[in-house]
Amino acid sequence: MSRDRSLVLVVLWFFGMAGCEAAVMTPDQVFSRVSGSVVTVLTFDDQGRPLGQGSGVVIAPEQVATNCHVISESSQTRIETGTQNLVANLLRGDGHSDVCMVSVKGLLAPPASRRDFSTVVVGEPVVALGNPLGFGLAVSAGLVTAMPAQAASPSLIASAPVSPGSSGGGLFDLQGRLIGLTTAILGTGQSLNLVLSVQGLAQAQTLGGALASLQPIPDPEPSWLNEATALLSRSQAPAPVSCPGPNAVCSSTLKPDGGATNRHSSADTTLEVFSRRWIDAQPTSALAYVFLSSALEQSGQLERAMAAAEQALLLDAYSHDAWLNKAALLHKDGREKQAQLALDRAIDLLSSSSKSRLMQAQWLFQAKRYQAARDVASLSVRLDGAGSSEWRLLGQAEDALGRHQQAARAYRIALRLDGADADLKQKLAQTLIKQGQVDEAKTKVAGDQAGPAMSQATTWFAMGSAERDRGRLGEAQEAFRKALALAPHWSPAWNGLGMTLSRLKRVLEAEKAFDQAVQLDAQNVAALINRASSRQALGRTPQALQDIQQALAQAPSEPDAWRIYGIIKASQRQYADAADAFGKLDALHAATADDLVSFGENLANAGQSQKGLAVLRRAEQLNPRLARMLTAMAKLLGKSGDLAQALTYLDRALEVEPSNVFAWSSKGYALMRLGRLSEASDVLETAVSLDPDFANAWINLGQTQLRRKNHGRSIEALEKALSIQPDALDARLYLAEAYLNTRQIIKAKEQATAVLSRSADQHTGLGILTIVHLMEGHADEAVQRYEQLKRVNPVSAAAIKAQAVRAGLALASRLVD
Repeated sequence: MSRDRSLVLVVLWFFGMAGCEAAVMTPDQVFSRVSGSVVTVLTFDDQGRPLGQGSGVVIAPEQVATNCHVISESSQTRIETGTQNLVANLLRGDGHSDVCMVSVKGLLAPPASRRDFSTVVVGEPVVALGNPLGFGLAVSAGLVTAMPAQAASPSLIASAPVSPGSSGGGLFDLQGRLIGLTTAILGTGQSLNLVLSVQGLAQAQTLGGALASLQPIPDPEPSWLNEATALLSRSQAPAPVSCPGPNAVCSSTLKPDGGATNRHSSADTTLEVFSRRWIDAQPTSALAYVFLSSALEQSGQLERAMAAAEQALLLDAYSHDAWLNKAALLHKDGREKQAQLALDRAIDLLSSSSKSRLMQAQWLFQAKRYQAARDVASLSVRLDGAGSSEWRLLGQAEDALGRHQQAARAYRIALRLDGADADLKQKLAQTLIKQGQVDEAKTKVAGDQAGPAMSQATTWFAMGSAERDRGRLGEAQEAFRKALALAPHWSPAWNGLGMTLSRLKRVLEAEKAFDQAVQLDAQNVAALINRASSRQALGRTPQALQDIQQALAQAPSEPDAWRIYGIIKASQRQYADAADAFGKLDALHAATADDLVSFGENLANAGQSQKGLAVLRRAEQLNPRLARMLTAMAKLLGKSGDLAQALTYLDRALEVEPSNVFAWSSKGYALMRLGRLSEASDVLETAVSLDPDFANAWINLGQTQLRRKNHGRSIEALEKALSIQPDALDARLYLAEAYLNTRQIIKAKEQATAVLSRSADQHTGLGILTIVHLMEGHADEAVQRYEQLKRVNPVSAAAIKAQAVRAGLALASRLVD
């Protein structure tokens, strides 16, 4: 037949002009009609691992025809349609024609209609349907190109393209009738393929028997490996990894009440039962014992789990999984050296395994060897970049190293691989917070209410701490309260709330929050220290001291504890103990410039002025513009008599803090001592203007005006000082002197008597009363006070007598030397 003649014939067939009994269809229409009768054939080995796939055609109810070579090596065969996946059993087969029949109980696919093979002619258009390369059913069109007369079984050759995986598929005419099975691709090119005819199918269906070349398909049994892996995944919680930092918490290992999470579930038992069934079916399977070991370990049966792992190694000494399992069990039992040897063996056997590297990185992380953990986790990621666990651990290691940007990147990749992991979202949020990206964490991640409550609480805790550090105390308080709503028994969250309330000056509420923190965890040293600080601020010094002593008993190297202890002791005027506390803080290399000032002041108050001055000079080196240090230096220099140098430090303090009333008052006092009374008066008037409630400034002003003989302003200033600080004895003495100088002897007597009621031998008070009694004409009382003054201070007594004589007091002669 000529080429033109063939083309005309094909056209006639496609347009229904060849005189057929029924209308012809296009290849797409054929596909729509018959695709339900073409199935995919899947084959598996005795371990349940996939071997390959082919195609088949439903030729009778619950009966499929395929090529024998598709299922010849299979231990288990399954038939897959669009809605079903069913076990197939061999019925019969014809090894010569390569046609096998399998029965598929429950198969709903309709049988294909068949055509009488004798009516097929060369040049007739045909359509092939199969599952090439496992990508799903596909259709291809061609022609019947030959019908070999000498073939062992009725067959034909067609030009419809057929790819690997289409073996056992159907060849149909344009009326959707089955002509035969696509059997083999001929090696002659031109897309020529051998097709076994429906007549050959009929022979195999009726005459075929058990084939010597076929293994009998066993009864269906589980896909052991796949099902065991699925059970293990459902029962296995994330491996607990210690969290860095004193206040950190691992959300995967804690319950909201602070206790340990129970990792075991009913799935553990299910896995154990399944593993034992696997061992019964395949007694020599090392993998079955590996899974049994995992199930026993999860249910807390470590000895039996180790025995199962050892049995796995007896069966297969080169099993990477068995060595890895043994390493995990030894590590859990605390046998670190043996565990490391087992892990090294697993790595030697399969160096490309990300699982063994992940375990190695986890152990390094738990040992706080964060850089080494990060390096191994990076290797694990390179080996399996699609594993979210590997990226998660890399993020944790980066985070522990302070590389928060890299940690966030790792967590984001892990989330792309496992977007349902709510705990990962919280870890990302916590890392963003550490980078200062609090708002992004709040809007993008922390609002997700999914995942473990403790993980969410950890995020809100971190957010509260960050907001407090930024000075956003309202937002910080809200974040800590959200953390407590999720984890009401979590001591660090109560401590965080208390610290925020303290910053808000709500000291009573803060103390209650610290109470909760300590009640929930008596070992929470930070909460004990903070409660001590609150109690000290509330004037409950004994309870504050008890708290700080308990904190120091638990954490003798905690700097904050020594700092608060020093503050408490200084408030009790126990300056030597206070100096010792700040000395301990200094020895811990944790003292700030401000702490050194406290150290120096307490040394000076304890009588060690030179040591105190040396410590203050160290504080000056750390921060030369610290106003508190400058005023403390001025005070010590003034006491040592170096008033000029003291004034220099006070001027420096006022440059730093122009409104520092203590510096203004001290400067006025120094100027007064230097005799620069006019300057002193101006400076002290500035001090009392800046803070009318600062008693010390009023006392210094009163004393200065007294020396200037400006008695009216002196009395006014000293009376103001006493209204603020009634127990100020120096103010009463200066006021008594001012009253005496203005001859208000009754008031002078009242103030001097008040001083002597507190300090019976105060020599200035005794001198004033002696003069007052002389002015009143009470010679006996004057002599009595004078005699007492001579015993206390003979020099002052002599001066008082001389003053009385100069004043021309008549009874001065009664004062005997």
